[in-house]
Amino acid sequence: MSQALIVVNYRAGAGAIQVAALAERLSERLGAQGLSVGTIAFDDDEATVPPWPQRLRDALAAGSEQVFVLGGDGTVLAVATQLLGQSVPLGIIPLGTANLLARDLGIPLQPEAAVDALADDSTVTAIDVGCVNGEPFLCASMIGLTTALARTREAMRGRGPLRAALRLARKALLLLWRYRSHRMRIQLHGEQWKVETRALVITNNPIDAIVQSYPSRACLNSGQLGLYGVHQGPLWELPRLALRLMQGDWTQDPRIFEQQARALRIETRHEHELVVMNDGERLRLKTPLLYESRPAALRVLSP
Repeated sequence: MSQALIVVNYRAGAGAIQVAALAERLSERLGAQGLSVGTIAFDDDEATVPPWPQRLRDALAAGSEQVFVLGGDGTVLAVATQLLGQSVPLGIIPLGTANLLARDLGIPLQPEAAVDALADDSTVTAIDVGCVNGEPFLCASMIGLTTALARTREAMRGRGPLRAALRLARKALLLLWRYRSHRMRIQLHGEQWKVETRALVITNNPIDAIVQSYPSRACLNSGQLGLYGVHQGPLWELPRLALRLMQGDWTQDPRIFEQQARALRIETRHEHELVVMNDGERLRLKTPLLYESRPAALRVLSP
């Protein structure tokens, strides 16, 4: 009998009761197709239970042919890391805030609809995975100011949209005033160029020109990384830059720089640790930062 495994983050935004009901619904739908279904809890606190990555590896060794994950971008990344280079596809039931990979795969953002779409009829696709100093990311790796903003956004979860938006705006203004810029050397395409910026974003596959509520990627298997940043300059120009982002003509702005490459290297004047956020997960990595694309390294399910 074919086997499937469900990895569940009961701490995801929907709440433990709702998440458990979704996991049960998915298990029933898969079972109706003749699959033997197992479930493990992500980040289980029980000391007597083997860690979830070991339980996942044991299930794969026992013959699981599909893995489903219920959670946000961080949970998806953690589970995907265990599947890199394997033939077992990953199905995503989005339960986070941004759900960037689910959006780009065309998976419904309503969890119940995602369960129905992936359980009924889905296609297996191989997508690229980005890596920095060996640490993978599926969507984006951020350096500098954006990491601090992302941490603030995570801290605002559950406090109401208006309160969270006001707090985030206030924090953004304070950070823009106080956050120091980084001087970096970036090597790609055999050339080196110097930049001074408060923030860098490296995406796994380039993003579309028009940036709406969340950046999107039309292609997930180009084998390319996208590099984006804003040159240091006066703060009063930021509203103009934001408008150009929304209009889609930001690539013509001299303060915004962007590049595409299969691999790149980021150096600082002295070797030290930088805070890097891979798909919302905070890391401290020593420079130089070596970024690369691993083409078709992950198999995923899409509607």
